[in-house]
Amino acid sequence: MSSITDQLFNVLQNVQRPGNFYATGRLEVFPPHMEVEGVGRIALPLLPLQAEQLVAVAEQAPYGRGQETIVDTQVRRTWQIDANRVTLGGKHWQKDLDAIVKRAVIGLGVSGEVRAELYKLLVYDAGSFFISHRDTEKAAGMFATLVVVLPSEYSGGELVVKHQQEQVKLDLGCDDPSEIAFAAFYA
Repeated sequence: MSSITDQLFNVLQNVQRPGNFYATGRLEVFPPHMEVEGVGRIALPLLPLQAEQLVAVAEQAPYGRGQETIVDTQVRRTWQIDANRVTLGGKHWQKDLDAIVKRAVIGLGVSGEVRAELYKLLVYDAGSFFISHRDTEKAAGMFATLVVVLPSEYSGGELVVKHQQEQVKLDLGCDDPSEIAFAAFYA
């Protein structure tokens, strides 16, 4: 006769989980209308000149360590623009964003009402990175991070997502300027 621990383990092995620790995909969209304070209207796919203009009005992105917020380019080298300086919209944007959120919710196995809020616009230029870290909740009710890669030409930039002993490397690049890639993962 097996122990209760063994029996419980065997039962748990057969539990069907509705989702995973990450969700990712691509969606054909109408590029959104985007404006950034200090730059103006942004063309999508993003042009190299406008990427430089975005970096010029951005600040070095910090990271959190305990109760501190630190800028250390050995840990994180990327640029950020606060959400209150960014306007995303257009005739189809809300419908496209809703479709991305729906796919992320299904992929994560989440139920209930979920909405996405723009937290910040990140600009990763040549050589940018963020070392392995754990995202923290930034707002009440936040449980995951949704990364939406707007149409732009770049190489590299894979996103590595880890959970316990599992790791996936997500390539969020799109060859077609009418596509947006996304990834969602638990905070």
